[in-house]
Amino acid sequence: MRKRAIVLSTLIVVALITPMTHNVGVRVEVVPKEHTRTKATMEEKRANKILAMRYAKAGWDWDLRQRQCIYKLFTKESRFDHLAKNQQGSSAFGIAQMLKETSKDPAIQLLKAYKYIAHRYGTPCKAWNHSQRRGWY
Repeated sequence: MRKRAIVLSTLIVVALITPMTHNVGVRVEVVPKEHTRTKATMEEKRANKILAMRYAKAGWDWDLRQRQCIYKLFTKESRFDHLAKNQQGSSAFGIAQMLKETSKDPAIQLLKAYKYIAHRYGTPCKAWNHSQRRGWY
């Protein structure tokens, strides 16, 4: 055992004091961090408004009055910005400022929001009224 330790120690010392005979190169590549947008463009917001109104009418059969409440609610929450983050630091995100929302797809955000509104409040105007009284919906 002692003989192995002496041989191993000798090999380490030889490796440390022997000059390298091979040319070793190191290549370092700097890749810039991908820029993550935090706000939707005006064109995207316009498209989100149109999509929201179409879904409300076609998918949920909400009349003009209900669609006006959706418009007011989402304008208050995010101005129809599907990339909007909550200003108070909660996990709310997107057009409807849904808690724990992770999708950046406006269509998915709207469908989840409409399902939530219908389940919790029944109609967008009831959700809007609650938002006006409490500051959240």
